[in-house]
Amino acid sequence: MGPDNSFTARQFATEPVATLRQYVLSDDLLHHGSVMAVATAASGALNYAYQVFMGRALGPEQYGVFGALFALFYLVNVLGRGIRFSATRFSAELSTDRAALGAFHRGFLRKSLMFSCVVFVVLALSTPLLGDFLGVSTPLLLIAIAGTAPFGLALTANFGTFQGLQWFPTLGGYKVLLAGVKLAFGVGLVTLGYGVSGAFGALVISSVLLFGLSTAHVFRTLGNERTSFEFEYTRAYKYTLPAVLAGFCLTVPTTVDVILVKHFFPSHTAGLYAAASVLGKILIFLPMGISTALFPKVSGQQTSGERRALLTRALFYTAVIAGAGAALFALFPHFVLTAFYGMPYADAAAVLPWYGVAVFAFSLSSVTLNFQLALDQNRFVYLFTAGSLVEIALMWVFHGSLLQFVQILFVVNVGLFALGLFEVYS
Repeated sequence: MGPDNSFTARQFATEPVATLRQYVLSDDLLHHGSVMAVATAASGALNYAYQVFMGRALGPEQYGVFGALFALFYLVNVLGRGIRFSATRFSAELSTDRAALGAFHRGFLRKSLMFSCVVFVVLALSTPLLGDFLGVSTPLLLIAIAGTAPFGLALTANFGTFQGLQWFPTLGGYKVLLAGVKLAFGVGLVTLGYGVSGAFGALVISSVLLFGLSTAHVFRTLGNERTSFEFEYTRAYKYTLPAVLAGFCLTVPTTVDVILVKHFFPSHTAGLYAAASVLGKILIFLPMGISTALFPKVSGQQTSGERRALLTRALFYTAVIAGAGAALFALFPHFVLTAFYGMPYADAAAVLPWYGVAVFAFSLSSVTLNFQLALDQNRFVYLFTAGSLVEIALMWVFHGSLLQFVQILFVVNVGLFALGLFEVYS
């Protein structure tokens, strides 16, 4: 359902709040996107409270170690994005048959758990190599990252089911709860003196608790009705490759830079960059609700004109939200950094404006990526992946300064957004 264009400027001038509310409710993309935006803002606030607390409690040097390990955690969750995209895609397809949907979810969740355990084993065996690359001498920290995989990745199968069925308030509620539990346990464990280990222990605890709660919710809602339906999981496996690549594209370009900075620069400098990166990612998370709502809706549109209209609206809403944040970072970088992290991080003020415009371009390009993936148009997914690999290669070769990293992010993502528009409208 598109927006109601019958509203007049006079209505907005005389009754702005009531008219805006009516406008939002008349546009299902904006309505559901707003629900997810509120949830994302709330969970984002809790996530940033977690990050800011860690930055202040640990100090720049230890926060540099934390930032690199947290970026590794995000890289592991690339696989979770693939699981979630697949669950969303096929839950949307089966949404009219509750028994078939329940059977699909149970099987998909079981396979996701098995896969997640394999990831844990691989990461645990890789701790010596990862520790040497990141300069982390405590194996327990890397084991903690591996420990987030079994239930953290499987949790995304439940989140994908909520998204595919367009249960956006439910999905948003669990996202907020996940962030709140992580913050509570993180603050508690670090305060008790467990340091970086406590910060990552909170990730493990929150993923286990939320997996149990969300799984019980899905089972209770969908029931356990017997059915002769048998889902061809080979379809999900085939879809998983482009889905994982899309997850790679949406996670790695603004995450691997933190890891590479930790590799090439001293821990104090890496901590400054990690602070700018964390703030910059606000511009990804705030408009993410629009992309979340867009994905299951695109598949339901019958004509290319309807689908393009959805994309145009999604790009406009994303540009408004991310553009406002980028402007704030450009105008007041010193204030933003010191307000969140304190004076020890003020030297990152030169990086933050560039990070803001780079992530603004990335937010727009990610909307086009979600749009193409929802339509099974995998050509752009592969092109986007190639662009992301080029971006990583450029960072590996050109790392003379922190600013150089961010300028590479900006140039590549502007190019990817332009390429995405060409793919959709050509």
